[in-house]
Amino acid sequence: MLNIYKLITTQLKTINIPAYADLFPLNETKIYPYIVYNFQNTNTVNFADLNLMEIDVWSKSTSMVEVETIAESIDEIFKSLLYNDVNIFVKTYRNKPYRLKLDEEENGIKRRQLRYVVKAYKK
Repeated sequence: MLNIYKLITTQLKTINIPAYADLFPLNETKIYPYIVYNFQNTNTVNFADLNLMEIDVWSKSTSMVEVETIAESIDEIFKSLLYNDVNIFVKTYRNKPYRLKLDEEENGIKRRQLRYVVKAYKK
C-alpha cells in the first residue's frame, strides 16, 4: 500500500494544491483550497488489490469555479491512470457514482468528492 500512497501523492502534487492522506493535520491551520484522499477499503484478490479511493476537494471560494476546476484536474489524472514500475502495476478508473457534491452551506465551504477504484498488481 505504501507504493500506492506515494504514487497518489506524487500525482496530486502536479495540481499545486496542498494534498493530505487520510486527514488534514490537526496541528496545521486550514488554508483553502486543499485536498484529502483516503482508501475506504483494501481487498486482496490473490494477485491484485482492489482499493476504493475517495478524494475530497475543499474550497471556501464564493464561486463554484475553483472547486470544479480542481475536481476536473484530478479527474484528468485518475479517470484512467496507468502506472508501471519494477514493483507494481496500477490502473485507476472511476467508481459509480464517481463525483459527489457535498457542500457545507453553514460554513460556506464548497466540497466535491471524487471516487476511483485503484487496482494494483504486485510483481
